[in-house]
Amino acid sequence: MPGNRIKTMKALQSRKSNVTGHKLHPNSRRAKQLQRVELRTKKLDLQGKVQRTAEIKRVDRHLHFIHAVSDDVDAVSLPELHQILQDYINRDEEEIVELEAERKERSWRKAEGKTKRELELEQQKIEELGEYRSGFELPDLTLPENVFLCRQWIRPIGSDKNPRMKGGDPSFLGRLRMIRINSEDKNAIVVVREGAREGEWETNEGGEERDEEMEDA
Repeated sequence: MPGNRIKTMKALQSRKSNVTGHKLHPNSRRAKQLQRVELRTKKLDLQGKVQRTAEIKRVDRHLHFIHAVSDDVDAVSLPELHQILQDYINRDEEEIVELEAERKERSWRKAEGKTKRELELEQQKIEELGEYRSGFELPDLTLPENVFLCRQWIRPIGSDKNPRMKGGDPSFLGRLRMIRINSEDKNAIVVVREGAREGEWETNEGGEERDEEMEDA
């Protein structure tokens, strides 16, 4: 029955017979239970690693964009935000060129395949360019209020006096206004999440409402 299904090793070992201390027939019910538990454990471990990697990548991205805005600037224009994103996508271009030159120098007599590092960097750029075409998510750095929150995220108030207060806490990201911009229409802004000040964001300098649309929930 589904309600009696064993999902963890602890639950399996709590049964009357300790499966780890006995030899089991490969086709026995208990052996199959053990196989299911082991497969589930491996699957959960893999999912956890993938989620942690994605979380680290997401935080690193946002940190890059925020640090790209000079401390003496309150906000950037939309064209400047596109330039910051383009610089991010091309951040490894110098290394790609160097790897290609080293490869050609080593193999001037015969063709040599690209290194793993070179392939990884090229694939990363291809994926990010595709993301840019369809809509790249990043903090809205065109609004001074959101830039202030972004800086508060990376440098929490009081962190200069208390070294234990570290910035970059992923739980803070929900307070930031997130948008998507794309390379096909560089005037378009799609709001992904309003953040902590939903409904309180000011209009642009001209006093007109920003040309944007809320993403479907």
